Amino acid sequence: MPDKKQAPHRVVLVKGDHQWRFEWQSGQEITAVKAITEIAKSTETDFDWFDAAIICHEMSKITAKAA
Repeated sequence: MPDKKQAPHRVVLVKGDHQWRFEWQSGQEITAVKAITEIAKSTETDFDWFDAAIICHEMSKITAKAA
């Protein structure tokens, strides 16, 4: 029987005119958090550390439900 690929987990943050979409597969949370951290570090976007904290909090809630 072929393996079914699970749908990715997803969090969307709308901030002003911008929409930030984050998707990850189970087991890829660390990679996703590293990417979110890099975006928050950047001075080229209005995505800040508070936004990163919100996204990571929502990720942890989704991960807990999936377990």
